[in-house]
Amino acid sequence: MRNIAVIDENFDIDLTSTYQLSIQYSSRNFSFAILDTASMKYIAYKCFWFDSPVPRQKQADHIRNILNSDSYLTRAYKSVYFIYQTPVSVLVPSPLFRKEDPSAYFRFSAVLQPDDKVVYRKVTAIDAFVLFPIPEELMDQVSFMLQNVQFFHQACPLIEDAIPGSRGIPDTAQVFASINAGSADLLVVKNDKLLLFNSFLIKNTEDVVFYILYLYEQFGLSQEESPVILSGYIEMYPGCAELLQQYLKQVIIRKFPKVFTYSDSFGELATHQLLPLLNLSRCE
Repeated sequence: MRNIAVIDENFDIDLTSTYQLSIQYSSRNFSFAILDTASMKYIAYKCFWFDSPVPRQKQADHIRNILNSDSYLTRAYKSVYFIYQTPVSVLVPSPLFRKEDPSAYFRFSAVLQPDDKVVYRKVTAIDAFVLFPIPEELMDQVSFMLQNVQFFHQACPLIEDAIPGSRGIPDTAQVFASINAGSADLLVVKNDKLLLFNSFLIKNTEDVVFYILYLYEQFGLSQEESPVILSGYIEMYPGCAELLQQYLKQVIIRKFPKVFTYSDSFGELATHQLLPLLNLSRCE
């Protein structure tokens, strides 16, 4: 995957207090996008990949170096949203959620690390909370360096985008697949309802195709009528879309969200790769 940096010619470094900064960090890459909240127009985007995966015990120092090295990230913004990308999460319906001991929800689903801090965010579209772990030292470092930063899991923007996207398609389920380096976030949505969100560890193209087709089998979805909508770093798994087309009639590559406008400089970007980051501003 290649490193990318684009910026609108009208970007004003002195107006960052009116802009929203959205950041996504994982052990494999770092990206950010800047939204002009007055015009709801995305005016800057940058993504770069690390030479090798960053061990979790080194991520706090790593993120400090990144935030210090980029002049766009040292400014004060109107708001800052930060995705810590991890395949570990739990969704809890709002009526069942208790914030006193959020780590208890992982008792039967995942083994948390001793230095994990469990964070929770409301997902308005499904009236539920997503809970996810972040290394506490990394979280403290980001909070120290970025004013008023809020932390999110990638499930938040994916769900907030998928639920409205299912409207107007009655009685037909849709599968959304967001492909990351080493994992895939899969959603099944029908009639404005989330039937499933889960993250799967993947190593190759065959893994991606297997898990998507597995959902079609488990939910009894029509391979003719139910589309799969792909986003993320699809290019990391060559032939993924073409292989899916051998089994599914509708394989769709996701485009930019229409609720925003975009700088002309965004025209050279692979739109599907930016979706969780761009939709982050729709979260609360």
